[in-house]
Amino acid sequence: MKPAPSPTQIRRYYAVAVLCFVPTLFFYYVGEEAVFTLNSIEMWQRQEFRNTVMFGMLGGGGNGRPPLFNWLMMPLAQLIGWLHVLVASRIITVCATLGTSLTVAWLAYQLWRDKSVAWLAALLYLLTADVLLYRGWLAYADPLYAMLVVLAIALTWVACLRTSYWLLAGAVLAAFAALLTKALTVYVFLGICWLVLLTQADYRRFLLRWPAWCLYAVALILPLLWFKLGSAEIDQHSSLLRDIAEKLVVPQWRDYLLRLLTFPLEMFLRLMPASVFIGYVLWRKRGTDDTPPPAVRMALWMALLNFLPYWLAPSGGTRYILPIYALLVLPAAYFAAHQFARLAVRKWVVGLITLAFAANLIIYPAYQNKVRGQNYARMAEHIVSQYGRFPLYATNVTSVGLSVAAHINSKRLAQPALVWPPSDFQHGIVIAHAESDVAGILLKKLQVDNDTLLLICRGAACAAP
Repeated sequence: MKPAPSPTQIRRYYAVAVLCFVPTLFFYYVGEEAVFTLNSIEMWQRQEFRNTVMFGMLGGGGNGRPPLFNWLMMPLAQLIGWLHVLVASRIITVCATLGTSLTVAWLAYQLWRDKSVAWLAALLYLLTADVLLYRGWLAYADPLYAMLVVLAIALTWVACLRTSYWLLAGAVLAAFAALLTKALTVYVFLGICWLVLLTQADYRRFLLRWPAWCLYAVALILPLLWFKLGSAEIDQHSSLLRDIAEKLVVPQWRDYLLRLLTFPLEMFLRLMPASVFIGYVLWRKRGTDDTPPPAVRMALWMALLNFLPYWLAPSGGTRYILPIYALLVLPAAYFAAHQFARLAVRKWVVGLITLAFAANLIIYPAYQNKVRGQNYARMAEHIVSQYGRFPLYATNVTSVGLSVAAHINSKRLAQPALVWPPSDFQHGIVIAHAESDVAGILLKKLQVDNDTLLLICRGAACAAP
């Protein structure tokens, strides 16, 4: 059987895969990316760095997320210009995705001491369909959060291999950084992996010694210190816990049962080709004595046990389980290195890279020009040019309204960012979603391509053309 390519050849594929992400830096706004750029602009203007702010409201307009993503975004936006704040956020996202791939490679090398497996792990993470075509460049906090969660897991695992409490301390700090990026669920991911590691006797002896328990106490104290002393929002911990609780509310039973059936299939497709490689090899090995190595089995158990809560939860999207992608890449890379030709790894790599270049250079730019994306910038330009002399406010928190508001704020950094309109404002224009958003006169229904905004006025602004 033809052997796997050398590490040098795999690194070349990896470099080409990295290039696939370059065009994505310059896409227009997608989804709710504008939440994070709006946060960063207002935090910078107000010099408020302990909490996110949006439309003048502490906590990101109900978002309530910790601000690490914004801390990284603000100096970069200041360096390249706030007009390019979306590019700054995408740079951080893509760098986090690359960081996750290299963390997985480092962990794979520590486990198997094989450079081919290590570089295949890095490559397969970038080529995971959901990462390559969408999730890896989308400027949400999730890629940075996933990188820090995976780093915490990797440091814990390698700490067990080396019996190093310094690495375990690094895992504690990485987990805390993940909390500062997004959510408390980092400790669920890490805790489940910790339980799997306990199944190995050598690891168990290391993880249950008193120095480890001292570090676990630090891991508990750091979030408490942040919520008490660091965050300016007194109930931020409640917001983060509420996020988790809301995912447990059961909707219609029919919808829930449908989700139970479709979510694993959706994940299988998003995780290709790693899911295909693992499924094929495990199917071939069924009923034989040829069992995978312990590290492969542990990675699979970590991924499965972390997936189960999100599968059984009544609601939640794939972006919430982005750290699991890296755990599945580990066994996939091991299988790919040992059955390279049989799994047609080279064809998968070339095919996915070709698809990514076609999508990022042709398909997605065309979609943004013709359907939605560019029209957000055109809406913002129209509002600023026609009504910029009047006070502007915003109540539209749809993806369209947020994106238009972000374009306006980045164009007018010398002026205060858009805020929620005060109830007694006399003159001005509100960028609204519905006429019931605020009392006033409907000045214009602004439609560009497939999206619409309402402009509601009061006072002198109603005389605007």
